Amino acid sequence: MSNTKSLIKFVLLILFVSINACKEEAKKETAHEEIKKPNILFLFTDDQRGGTIGAMDKYNVQTPNMDQLVENGTSFTNSYILGATTAAVCSPSRAMLMTGRHYFNIEPNVYAQFAFPKDEKGKSDKLTFPEYFKSNGYTTFATGKQHNGEPWIERGFSFVKSAFLGGMTRHFGTKVKDYTPETGWSEGYKDDNKFSSEVFADAAVGFIDSYKKEDPFLMYVAFTAPHDPRTAPQEFHDMYPAENIALPENFMAQHPFEIADDHIRDEVLAPFPRTEAIVQKEISDYYAMITATDVQIGRVLKALKDSGKADNTIIVLAGDNGLALGQHGLLGKQNVYEHSVSVPMVFVGPNIPKNQKNSAFAYLHDIFPTLCGLTGLDIPESIQTEDLTPVIKGEKDQVRESMLYAYNSWPGEDYKPKVNNYGGHRAVRKGDFKLIVSAKHDDYKYQLFNLKNDPWELVNLIEDENYNNIKEELKLELQKLIKESGDKADLSKREFGLFDNQEAYNFKTKK
Repeated sequence: MSNTKSLIKFVLLILFVSINACKEEAKKETAHEEIKKPNILFLFTDDQRGGTIGAMDKYNVQTPNMDQLVENGTSFTNSYILGATTAAVCSPSRAMLMTGRHYFNIEPNVYAQFAFPKDEKGKSDKLTFPEYFKSNGYTTFATGKQHNGEPWIERGFSFVKSAFLGGMTRHFGTKVKDYTPETGWSEGYKDDNKFSSEVFADAAVGFIDSYKKEDPFLMYVAFTAPHDPRTAPQEFHDMYPAENIALPENFMAQHPFEIADDHIRDEVLAPFPRTEAIVQKEISDYYAMITATDVQIGRVLKALKDSGKADNTIIVLAGDNGLALGQHGLLGKQNVYEHSVSVPMVFVGPNIPKNQKNSAFAYLHDIFPTLCGLTGLDIPESIQTEDLTPVIKGEKDQVRESMLYAYNSWPGEDYKPKVNNYGGHRAVRKGDFKLIVSAKHDDYKYQLFNLKNDPWELVNLIEDENYNNIKEELKLELQKLIKESGDKADLSKREFGLFDNQEAYNFKTKK
């Protein structure tokens, strides 16, 4: 009997040791898996139109480092922003990127800070992707342009170096600040001799070189170029003689009809009507800014490679909105034509197909859920957009069949000096066709384009009876998307009813 008891005790002891050993091994494996989580490097440009990467074969701009990303990863050729409700398109665009939400469902004091008292600027309870990844074990770092206020920065980033807090600034002598949760914000400082993109690349390279932790990192490197003033180092301007610049096929001296914000700050940077020489100079300076920034992107990529971490890093390259620069007689981005809503979007990294150009519809603010999908994190319930991971991996052809685009003047403009002039646009893309509805005062204009045959949006098919069915289908699709997205626009009302009831937007404008 005692021998039996002893045997039972011995067996139980062996089981106890084995179970605990398995638990310890599982812990080690889990820890090892956490260490293996991919790093993330997000390279973000300001006002870089879709297609302005040499490897995309659309515009004659030199970008050898961005070209390398295109060759090493998957690029989206139909990638867009949803739009904006203020002429500072960058800010709503970045707010959507940060949260994965449509701007209709984000607090206006985050993306229209000019309209709110200082103590309300940037206050928001919306979850951002840096904050989410930080809570999931990532060390988060930011440098460059931060256009949605300080609260999101303070919540989302472990380290901030050389952050520019605002919408636009000069590119030599950019005033920046540093931040850590332990030390708070530094005093502002600047370097009058360094181009802005170099300042931000310095900060990014410094972080990579000094990072010794086992935890994965997320880097948010947000350049202020090629946003105006377009003042790159002279050597880059010399690369693009203005007289050699080809005009876009849809160059116009002026827009064919009056539209929202057609005399906003961006539009009065050059006189009316536009001349060929002026537009050539604008494009020349724009390309110089892109190439100068490409060189600094190359420095960051080299530092990543030299660190030995490149093979386990997801790299995302994107822009916050496009720019007209003479197309349709416009200079700015306050519209929904392809040149102003299209953006570059490239994903590079582990298990991401190389040298693939994907035509699936994508929004800039798909990046938050897509990074979740690529890293194996659950997608937060607050997300309102789509994970592109199945498209990147070839499991799906698309995650949406249609896209909504929206722009209007700031509805709360009455309290401010008259910098805006009312009006707005709503548009829908489905397949090859795009319908734009433009409202200005009592005037409505409809435009229907076949983007496959007419990528420059020059041939308006709206009066062609052969396209009546498509026109009606797109009108219904536009109404559906407006309702689903939370857009307040009512296409049956004057200027979509956007200026009728400011209380509907929860505005708390300053007195």
